[in-house]
Amino acid sequence: MAATGCYLHEGDIDNWPAGYTEAQKQAIIDKVEQIIDKVTGSHWCATAFDIKLNGNNKNRLFIPLETDILSVTQILIDCVDLDSSYWTYDINSVFLDPCIGDSMWGSNAIQDGDFFSWKIADPTTDLYYWEETIAGTSTVNRDTAQVQVGNYCVRLDIDALNSQVGISQKFSLQRDTNYTLFFKYLNSIAGVTAEFLLYNADKNESLAADGTWTAGQVYVELANVLAWTNYELNFTSHADFANYELYLGNWAAASSSIYFDNAGVLTAGIAAIASDLTEGIFPRGFNNVQVIGTHGESSVPEAIKQAGIAFAKWENDPASEAAAGLMKSEKIGDYSYTNMISAEEDVLTGIDKVDMYLRHYIKRKAILMAP
Repeated sequence: MAATGCYLHEGDIDNWPAGYTEAQKQAIIDKVEQIIDKVTGSHWCATAFDIKLNGNNKNRLFIPLETDILSVTQILIDCVDLDSSYWTYDINSVFLDPCIGDSMWGSNAIQDGDFFSWKIADPTTDLYYWEETIAGTSTVNRDTAQVQVGNYCVRLDIDALNSQVGISQKFSLQRDTNYTLFFKYLNSIAGVTAEFLLYNADKNESLAADGTWTAGQVYVELANVLAWTNYELNFTSHADFANYELYLGNWAAASSSIYFDNAGVLTAGIAAIASDLTEGIFPRGFNNVQVIGTHGESSVPEAIKQAGIAFAKWENDPASEAAAGLMKSEKIGDYSYTNMISAEEDVLTGIDKVDMYLRHYIKRKAILMAP
């Protein structure tokens, strides 16, 4: 097999010594390309990277690389693979794909899942898109102290008799399609529980805790939590009906409060991100985001290739190309002098022709100094 590099091929070099093996030719090509990368401070070949970064609570994360991102093959958050349908990348960063539209996200079947809309006229504690069920002295309230998404969350205050209180909304789904139910919830004290019901009245069937359909009104009890918790349940919509009702309320929660926020039913898979958009897809953490891919220059200029050819020919025969000395002469009027030149600034490889090509492609990083 012919010796080949990223941009050099053995056929580009016409002075290979007689008897050189393919392995020897490959070694020269590899050496030349590596030195040119080093001298210019660039990666003219696609170079693999595997970097861990601190999450920033946003939907875009910049990657500190010397050259352009050429590809991203995997993103992991806390060692868990982030589905590639969620993100894309440009030459500098990875970010939530802005082209994800209804065809992928699916429209949230729940209206006002962040509980933003409340009636303006009294009573202002009434939700606009949700129906309220109230018994005893239990109440439904707009809350601003425990908000997770938007301006408000809903707070259910349960009386000492655990009188029923809840909110519900009717909606439709495509038949026999994969969805995810999600919402955030919080209990005010230990030892009390909330519940939900996803139900079809026509067929009298409910969604069970394992994501299957079962006969009757089957309420699912939610574990007691004292910190906001994301609840998610994957399910397949019923093949025989399209209309549903979601109910959120109290199970056994006398003399306590239950909070709900960010409720929705979306196409399965996307909900994992949508339910936690308050943190973005790159949640804050230390080295908790791992990005794997390749980086380098997007294209190789002809001058870089010609520099590589000249360099390889010099490696084969040093007499083929003029080498730079480390002395320079200057003349001012009738006065002339010779002194050492700066090897860093004026000599790159020590080969005149190669340095002539490369001098225009040196990448110098800015040095940030403390004030």
